[in-house]
Amino acid sequence: MPTEPLTPQEFRIWHAFKVMGDDVLERVGRDIALSTGLSGPDFGVLSRLADLGNGEMRQQALAESLGWDKSRLSHHLTRMQKKRLVKRREADQRVVLVVLTEEGRAKLDAARPVHAESVRRNLLSRLSNQQIETIVRVSNLLGEEV
Repeated sequence: MPTEPLTPQEFRIWHAFKVMGDDVLERVGRDIALSTGLSGPDFGVLSRLADLGNGEMRQQALAESLGWDKSRLSHHLTRMQKKRLVKRREADQRVVLVVLTEEGRAKLDAARPVHAESVRRNLLSRLSNQQIETIVRVSNLLGEEV
């Protein structure tokens, strides 16, 4: 069933939405990388392990929390293991746990203030309270299944 292409107005909205998120994420990720050597995705994995899993999560649950497929996470975890940020261990035949290492926790602790400052500078300080509330409402709306 053929679908009509986006109108110029629809494309402008889509492009603005995509660029807004990509630009802020890139700047925050760059700040973290310059200060700590962690990539944005490294920070995402480490912070989820610490915040959602108390330092340990099933690999499948971690993938779901990041919105990543299993292959992407597996490759990324292999790189993170080489940097001694995480380790993996089998809980049973079908469950792999991802565990935050001491080095990973130290890097995360160093990155958290950089992340907070960067989010404030690159996003929050540039918006009014009303704009922030609108973004939250739109995010909640778009997060619902259709």
